[in-house]
Amino acid sequence: MYATSLVFAIWRTFRCRPMQLGVIILVIITGIVACEPLAPEPDSQVVVVITNTPTLVDTPTPTPLLPTALPTRILPTEAPTVMLSPTATVPPCNETEGRLIDGTIESAITEEPVPYRLYLPPCFFVSGRRYPYTILLHGSSYDYTQWTEELGVATFMDDVLAEKGDIAPMVLVMPEGGVPQELNAFDSGQSFEDVILNELIPQLEAEFCLWAAPEGRAIGGISRGGFWAFSIALRHPEQFAAVGGHSPFFVEDNAPAAYNPLNLANTLLPTTPLRIYLDHARGDAGEPGASALSTTLRNRNIVHIYDVNVTGGHNNDYWSSQLRDYLEFYSASWPKDIAALPTCF
Repeated sequence: MYATSLVFAIWRTFRCRPMQLGVIILVIITGIVACEPLAPEPDSQVVVVITNTPTLVDTPTPTPLLPTALPTRILPTEAPTVMLSPTATVPPCNETEGRLIDGTIESAITEEPVPYRLYLPPCFFVSGRRYPYTILLHGSSYDYTQWTEELGVATFMDDVLAEKGDIAPMVLVMPEGGVPQELNAFDSGQSFEDVILNELIPQLEAEFCLWAAPEGRAIGGISRGGFWAFSIALRHPEQFAAVGGHSPFFVEDNAPAAYNPLNLANTLLPTTPLRIYLDHARGDAGEPGASALSTTLRNRNIVHIYDVNVTGGHNNDYWSSQLRDYLEFYSASWPKDIAALPTCF
């Protein structure tokens, strides 16, 4: 807690990470050279950190962020760890590499098979545990292989799990978006949302030993996939533990209000357990929409991460460079010891 002090560590170039519980808004300014904490007043909900000079600036009360203001990074308090009571010992396992499995769902909505790719972490088939999972949606002009073939997420997961660091073992679900993901079609029962909620999730939770509960699911996406991840999660916050949008594109006129994240943000309550993450490179075409959505969340006192990076573009090089941040976020509330996961039986 911010009882008497706030401690920061410079973790990456031009970036800060909190080392204490609390909510931090990081205003990122061109020419960043250092990050300096400001002590909040006892009743303050946030701490504003101006990253321009190494001199502390006394700013006890944060100024409300307007859509045209500088980008911010809003960091939530540490996500709570789900307390579980395993009933069996995990069998010994020396696997160091996960597995990629390609499959399809027979979709009544699309009237054709919908491909998907799974990343299953090492020891998935021998642990007897129900793993949490993150649905990762691809961007426009790509397919369900983007996360593995272009970003290298499977190899990255193997490496970070071997480190036994801040990323929990989890399954990654990468479905094909196809035409439904590209269309602005939101008819009840016939949209991409329905493919995800009513076909993909039920089938995979029935066929694989997944943590079939809201606290065991997350969803995120790149660009157009980020739009759908937010549309689905903000419409059904009770179904997911976390949502992420990576260079997402939100505009006022590309979806009805009932499906548009810019409008749906006004329906969330400050008490929502849904953890929220937004990021993009500075100058990204989706920056106005992401900034506006973050402003709405902030004005409603909804804790979230909004990360604007001073370098990068709207491309695979940028997204692959952010994989550690993405996966740490999605798995933040999940056990890192698989023995703490619920059992399959």
